[in-house]
Amino acid sequence: MKITVVTINFNNLEGLKQTVQSVLDQTYTEYEYIVIDGGSTDGSKEYIANNIFRIDYWESKPDRGIYHAMNKAIAIAQGEYCIFMNSGDTFYNKEVLAHVAPYLNGEDFYVGHPIRVKKNGKAEKESLPQNMSIDFLLTGSVNHQSTFTRTAILKENPYNENHKIVSDWEKLFEEWLLHNRSYVPLDIIVSRYHLDGISSSNMELLQKEKQEVIDRLIPKEIQNKFRLTKDLSPLELKIKKAMSKPPIPRDLKLLRNAFKYLIRDSLHQLEIWLKTLGCKKRNGQT
Repeated sequence: MKITVVTINFNNLEGLKQTVQSVLDQTYTEYEYIVIDGGSTDGSKEYIANNIFRIDYWESKPDRGIYHAMNKAIAIAQGEYCIFMNSGDTFYNKEVLAHVAPYLNGEDFYVGHPIRVKKNGKAEKESLPQNMSIDFLLTGSVNHQSTFTRTAILKENPYNENHKIVSDWEKLFEEWLLHNRSYVPLDIIVSRYHLDGISSSNMELLQKEKQEVIDRLIPKEIQNKFRLTKDLSPLELKIKKAMSKPPIPRDLKLLRNAFKYLIRDSLHQLEIWLKTLGCKKRNGQT
């Protein structure tokens, strides 16, 4: 089983070093490694050139964005499955590909667990739904760093280059919804990624692009009938996202949200009571 590992980079030399080393350290050797650099000026090109004997293909040229770069890699990929481990992302350990490869048996999307590292350094494992659902896709996503996609699907219909953030989510959504592609969850931790990318720092653009995809794939009357995303309150969105998780993570998420809202509402009521008490004292009431 040949796997294509792709790294996209632009002026992120330190992240690139971590990612490249993570890939080259894999004990599984039946993979090809493609690095697409967007014409970096921070020493990334020179670093890649120094590792050329362990990288199957690389280039350093200006591109039109991350999905254009990813599509460049797809066009030359020879592996049966592709995984995108972009600069700053790393495999969880040296055995990841060796553990995953035996499971890659012809299904369309195999998805493992990612470890999400927050800006404060706290790391947490993300859970996966056992069965893919439209609720999960509308309120959550799977991570490209932990997704092994059948290469033929990517070649047949590459990533949408008109979007800057959501095209990997869009790809799974469209293929699963319209083309009945299969989804297989793997109880394997595949990757570590940091919450410092564009999708984490530009939530307004993220929501805008997601809604564009939903509007393209799902008729308005269906959206309105089932209140898919618009008009849902933040609390309703949190509940929908929690309900898409497996039982134990789902229950913990619901309890955590309930406790958070209980604290918030209690403090709000206390604030109202204190303001009311203050007004009564100023008016000479007891």
